[in-house]
Amino acid sequence: MPVNPDNRIRTIESLLAKYGLSNRWLAKKIGVNHTSINSWLAPEGSRPRDPGVYDQMIEVLSGQGPLERNLEVRRTGVRVIPIYAGIPAGNPTSHNMDLDYEEVLDWGSDFERWGRIINGYSMANILLPNDIAVFEDRRFEIGDVIHAYNDGEDCVKAIRGKGEDLQLYSFNEDYEPFSAQGWKAKGVLVQRIRRGAYGIKSVTDFPHGLKWAMRNESF
Repeated sequence: MPVNPDNRIRTIESLLAKYGLSNRWLAKKIGVNHTSINSWLAPEGSRPRDPGVYDQMIEVLSGQGPLERNLEVRRTGVRVIPIYAGIPAGNPTSHNMDLDYEEVLDWGSDFERWGRIINGYSMANILLPNDIAVFEDRRFEIGDVIHAYNDGEDCVKAIRGKGEDLQLYSFNEDYEPFSAQGWKAKGVLVQRIRRGAYGIKSVTDFPHGLKWAMRNESF
């Protein structure tokens, strides 16, 4: 069988070498078996049913999306974070309601990071049901999308306004904003994890936080 001339394979191999990452790591990132990656990248190996998988691998490796804004992100490896189906008030790492764990790229911060599975459409179209919203316990800025909680309830909203006029906003205009009084910010949204066709995982980074101003953008 002749060598496959697809330049995407060479790009993927180059990025793996550049960042010192393995086929097994890449397979876990996109939700497939590492033997599939080995075969898809081999000159005489099999090819995936969906050739778009190659584009997905390149996207994962090159950090496309918001990172194209020339944001300087210092990659230091990976970390494993807890994912929660529902988060009560309190430190999200202090209880045993773990749903799962995810391996995500690290950018060298000392903040705690955790994920929450999105329910509903109040933050559509950027956050959709079954997306995992990943938060860091950093201090928020006005306009950030935050994980807020109040007396055992929590939500994912953008915080806007000043002083006593602070309000929590949804991206979806069908949902009215409401007062932020009594709500506390648990963390700032910094990543979105989404699984698409064939269970392929895509990760979109917001290393400076997802902002209200970004609500109409496509990621």
